[in-house]
Amino acid sequence: MKRIIHQLKYEVLEAIYNMISNFNFKIIDQFLGYNSERDKTNIDSRYLVRGSKNVYKKETGTISVRPGLKRRGSADTTSEGVKSSYEWEASNGVTKPLRVANSKFQVESDIVTSGTYVWYDLMSSLTNTRFVFDTWWDNTLKKDVLLYVIGDDNLYRWEGGIAKLSSTTSNTIVLDRTVASSGMSTASGTVIINGTDYAYTGSSASTLTGVTPDPTGEAADSVIVSKPITNANSPAADYENDFLKVINNQVFIGSYSSRLVYISEDDDYLDYTVPATRAPGDPEQIFLDNLARGIGVINGEAHISAGYSDWYKVRFNQITVSTTLTEQTIVDKLELSGQEAAMGHEYISNIGGNIVYLSRGNELKLLGTFTNQQQTKPATLSLPIKGELANETFTPVAGTTSDGEVRAIGGRVYLTSVSGGTTYIHETRESLDESGQVVAERFWQPPQIWGISRVSLISGTEFGHSIANPQIYQLWDTEQWKDDSPADEDLPYDSIMRMAYINAENRASLLSLDMIYAEGYMSQGTPLKARFYADYQGSTSLQELELNKVSILQKLAKFFTGFSSPGVGDSSLGDNPLGEGLTEDELSQEQLPKFRRIKDITAVDCFEYSLEFYTDEVNSRWEILALGTNAVKNIRQATFIK
Repeated sequence: MKRIIHQLKYEVLEAIYNMISNFNFKIIDQFLGYNSERDKTNIDSRYLVRGSKNVYKKETGTISVRPGLKRRGSADTTSEGVKSSYEWEASNGVTKPLRVANSKFQVESDIVTSGTYVWYDLMSSLTNTRFVFDTWWDNTLKKDVLLYVIGDDNLYRWEGGIAKLSSTTSNTIVLDRTVASSGMSTASGTVIINGTDYAYTGSSASTLTGVTPDPTGEAADSVIVSKPITNANSPAADYENDFLKVINNQVFIGSYSSRLVYISEDDDYLDYTVPATRAPGDPEQIFLDNLARGIGVINGEAHISAGYSDWYKVRFNQITVSTTLTEQTIVDKLELSGQEAAMGHEYISNIGGNIVYLSRGNELKLLGTFTNQQQTKPATLSLPIKGELANETFTPVAGTTSDGEVRAIGGRVYLTSVSGGTTYIHETRESLDESGQVVAERFWQPPQIWGISRVSLISGTEFGHSIANPQIYQLWDTEQWKDDSPADEDLPYDSIMRMAYINAENRASLLSLDMIYAEGYMSQGTPLKARFYADYQGSTSLQELELNKVSILQKLAKFFTGFSSPGVGDSSLGDNPLGEGLTEDELSQEQLPKFRRIKDITAVDCFEYSLEFYTDEVNSRWEILALGTNAVKNIRQATFIK
């Protein structure tokens, strides 16, 4: 009987407490991505909104602070950012990262010490720093070579040669490998050793022969690179080569100041003379209605953008005339509206068999043929961030530099802004549902303040080239929560997760609340903070909250940590398969303890509210899995706005 009376007293007290304190939380645990264009007070409350930055939606569904930028190579404090870049995956299996920075064209290599990356000069004292690259197959040499243009009337070629010096005589240079495997021309050419040019007339095995001038003063183990070749007035004198694209081994060359696009012979990148009767692979010329802007590819066919609204599809139709196989060039002009042409060649990439590009109207568009369309036309991807892109500057300047690029890697499309130091990311995640149908989730990530001009993919890892220094930084999976700097200083970065406003079912009704809830993963030393906005911009109440204040007061979140997965000797293989439980602690998220926190706030009555989580100190690592408040509809009528 006493136990029953005690239980009844407990239940009564609990009921009274619950009447006073409402623990019925409305939780958000699914996030839709980022949208800065829609009214933040009239959009699905699962969206992140303008003000969010340096956080991203992970594959796990959580919103996480981004990893810190991890520098690749040695520090360089030179105040000169990277203007152009390219990753050449050469036919000999070696990836050669290239960049233009500090008025130099350089290649990166760890040829001296494995894992230690150093940049070596190929060209210096440059005036034009906007380089556009592509590779071309030399069927005579049975290898690919690098072609590039820089806004003048020259077409440049680099063989890709790099080696170390073993020994010299007065007219020979001996490499630490064969001439062929180094990537240098086996016939003749010029190499650069410690800034000095050496011409050679032939080779044998690992030796360059007929070398001038005398190379005997060069130290053993010096790095040797082949010197780029300049092909003057190609394809034509006084034609400014602003961009190129190799399609089916034919080189397409365009200029921002011309309506003419040149196409080379498929086995001679210097032959642009159009024959009277064209055979497949012969040179050709395309005449556009407006100045050219760039070239993309869909299904192996060139798509050329021009002016403010033009796109042209170039296709070749092979026919037999008498007994001669000839080729007709067919140019289809796509009928588009104003501002739908590409901003420039750097702003054109490919994703999912379609062209993704930045338009002259500062919109990210997808050009292709889609299931509900019968003809090729662009679809707009950037409506959720239209206003932000409209305020950016992206205009390319021929011969000098451009203010960003579009680069698609996997399901992500990166759009970098040099002037703003901001990178915008559109992401597509595809999967199969239970019926075997492909389902896709498409969304924008919040802006990343990386300060990069170009995105590179080097041996499967994504890097960014700095807009401030000749530096390259790893972007993801760095396992550090601070940005490296050229001065070897650990830099903090603001990470903000700002949510859309939540209203009552009737927007004219008031809400009452006095607690917020947060759940996720966090390092125990992270000083996670929150802001609570009651009504628009916190006009009724703006409250600053400490969710995990690491101080003498120790106002900590509640952490939940478990034991590591059992070792092989501690459990049977049947209970813990090798492919599952034994490795879960190696996952990034599993390295963090889970946290939950209910935080009291000053009680408020409001029409709408918003939550924001943020950190601004180094080594702040957190992910938000769920959030919410104990808001309930207020029985009081909003007569004060009548």
